[in-house]
Amino acid sequence: MKTINSIIAVCLTVLFFSSCDDTPETTPSTVPSNLKGVFICNEGAFGQGNGSISFLNSDSGTFNLDLYQAANNLPLGDVVQSIALYDNRAFIAVNNSQKMEVVSLQNFKRLATINGLSSPRYFVGNGSKGYVSDWISNKVYVLNLNSYQIIDTIPTGSGPEEMAIVNNKLFVCNSGGFGDDSSMTVIDINSNFVLATINTPVNPSSIKQDVNGKLWVLCRGSLGSDFTPTPDDAAGSLIQINPTTNAIEQQFTFAYNNHPIKLQINKTKDELYFLEGEYGYAGEIKKLSINTTTQSPATVVGSSFYGLGINPKDDLIYASRVDFSARTYVLRFQADGTLIDSVLAGIAPNGFAFN
Repeated sequence: MKTINSIIAVCLTVLFFSSCDDTPETTPSTVPSNLKGVFICNEGAFGQGNGSISFLNSDSGTFNLDLYQAANNLPLGDVVQSIALYDNRAFIAVNNSQKMEVVSLQNFKRLATINGLSSPRYFVGNGSKGYVSDWISNKVYVLNLNSYQIIDTIPTGSGPEEMAIVNNKLFVCNSGGFGDDSSMTVIDINSNFVLATINTPVNPSSIKQDVNGKLWVLCRGSLGSDFTPTPDDAAGSLIQINPTTNAIEQQFTFAYNNHPIKLQINKTKDELYFLEGEYGYAGEIKKLSINTTTQSPATVVGSSFYGLGINPKDDLIYASRVDFSARTYVLRFQADGTLIDSVLAGIAPNGFAFN
């Protein structure tokens, strides 16, 4: 039986990936007139300057491997960390190139390049101001979104990562950078002053707001100085924060060898999805209801992925494999983990944005 199952698995794999290999021939070199669809953030290989944004058009079904190159006739840069959509624009953090690229969502043409950053990670916007977390400088940079100038900096903990704005407060996950941190920085977005520091489990890195207005923060824990899963490691945790009081109201702690990352939330904002693995950079797709956090997370897809996204329009799951030297597959699943299809994206796809 094992031999028969192995033969079937090989045949299915050949059939599945043969269909995916048609992608380069069907990739248009021009920018589609309608940018409604899924943006795929491809990091690229470190130091090679081959990061990109791929685009899957939801209306026509066409796929653009490198949308920024097609629109601007320029490479995007080195290590494309994230893409955020705000106010008819896309804000792209290009980490190792130390810049933010701002493009129009009408045609993906470049509107501005924001330099003067050290290691940009994520962007959130509020009115005419934007905020960029910066890993190396341990700061949040404040941007004027009319002039695209840096107008202020705000100190944070180590390795500021994902952020959320609630009740005129900016909540910043301090992920530890190249070490460890156990805090979140809370900033008044009117004054740009630090209001409070929330003590958290080790290395908070991603954040989402639920249907009740509460914040959920995923803390990946730590592998320690040996970078190997051992029982003395700091376990990963999922916490719920009241954004009015800054109090931690719920906490779920994982096993020592489970280090969760890439927190996402479904359309109705009552189910949390994330990747759970041993080394804190990839893992299986798991989910947990916000109402049953005393239970163990359910496995949605039991194989390892590097990037994760949930389309807020239809709850379809987008997950990417990882390869830092070659183009890599992005797979699309139903909410229950049933595979729909896949596409061959760029190098090291790590995240998604939905328009």
